[in-house]
Formats: sequence, structure tokens, C-alpha cells
Amino acid sequence: MFRIERIEPPYPSVDVTVQPEQTQFTSPVSTAIEKMQFSEIAFVIRDSGTDVGFFTLIPSDSDVIYQLRSDNRVTLQSFMIDARQQGKGYARKSLVQLPKLAKQFFPHIDSIGLSVNCRNKLAYQLYEKNGFRDIGELYHGGSSGPQHIMILALES
Repeated sequence: MFRIERIEPPYPSVDVTVQPEQTQFTSPVSTAIEKMQFSEIAFVIRDSGTDVGFFTLIPSDSDVIYQLRSDNRVTLQSFMIDARQQGKGYARKSLVQLPKLAKQFFPHIDSIGLSVNCRNKLAYQLYEKNGFRDIGELYHGGSSGPQHIMILALES
């Protein structure tokens, strides 16, 4: 059964790793958890008890990317699907459930933002197909090069 679950300290081991060519775009789960800020919430994506993905949500009010800063937004970070599980629809299913899930933990928000590396074409297309819109500006502070800034407007 597919579900997205919040994980809390002490954080369990999450068995999710990406394809070797994707490591330039995202940190390992353990690193993402180590770098989490106080207000950030971690989630594991599971299917029938198997870890298939991971991501975090963090309030965007003090986002390092000024174009994402808003008191009414959360930022999706470290979104990844395990290499062994890619191509099975888990990313799409997760993004479909994301608005409801984000509102559950952050009821005041009206949008979800993210940044995606300009070279990560598959991720960009995935986000675009699931309602995220490129705002037409780039963030140049990423360690792997410029990033598109995308926002998903939420229904009230």
C-alpha cells in the first residue's frame, strides 16, 4: 500500500538512494536529515513497507532563495525516489498527494515552491507535469549550477 509518512527524531534509517548520475542534484538522505532545520519536516514514501522515496518540507519565510520567500509557502527539498523504484509512478503519486499533505502540516500556505537544477531535465518535466510553474528566474547559488525556481499554487 502506497503512503507518505512523516518521520521524526530519532530518525530511522531510510533505504533510499538515487541513480549515480542523480547524485550531483541531491544529497543522500542521511545528509539531508543532518542538515534539517528546526521547522523542517521529513517524509518517507513507502509502498508495502518498502522505502521508495524521501523529501522534506520547510516553511519558506526565510528561504535562502529570495524568490521563494513567503509566509504562505513551503519549500519542497531533497525530493528523491530510490533508484530501484524509479519509473514506477512513485514520484507522480507523491506529487499528487503533496498539496493535501503540505496543507495538513502547514494549514496557512497557499503554495509550494522548489528549485531544480537546470541540467535535471527529467525532474523539471516531472514538476511541470504536476502543476509546478517556472517563474522565469534562476537561482545561481546552487553547488551544481543554476536552478529553475518553480511554484505550485494551491487551491483554497
